[in-house]
Amino acid sequence: MRVENYFLRYAFPCAFIIKQRGEISQEEYDKLLDTAINNKSVEREELEKIFFRAFKYINELAKEKNRAKWDFSIIKEYFLKRHNELIEQGRDMYKNAPKTLRDLSKVNEAEIINKKSNILEVKFNNKKRFVSNVFVPEAKIGDKVRIHYGFAVELAG
Repeated sequence: MRVENYFLRYAFPCAFIIKQRGEISQEEYDKLLDTAINNKSVEREELEKIFFRAFKYINELAKEKNRAKWDFSIIKEYFLKRHNELIEQGRDMYKNAPKTLRDLSKVNEAEIINKKSNILEVKFNNKKRFVSNVFVPEAKIGDKVRIHYGFAVELAG
């Protein structure tokens, strides 16, 4: 998978909030979803423009690690570690966000305990949640997945 598509799979759940803020249109949102699901080509500049909040911190991380911001390891570390740290620190919109939204926004590893059509029931940290499997249609009960907001983003492990 190209690094741009890996980024988009993790970032896409935030696109709903970006759309609600009026920063992207429904058409742009739908295009992002189609691109993420079908691994279509996407320009880095477009992703950086839409998800500028994430790139503020990705740029910082890349500088700390002396790597390019589009280095796969930087994008992966941002979503699997730094993203949750920023939420815990109450950065940006998370400063005044309710705990429920902060928890929903974190990336977690979860076990699939039930599957119905394109919805997975997952368990993590003594919690259960329903998430879409559009990014991992091959996932099955017992598999571990990484979840972000309402999506299973990738198989874990």
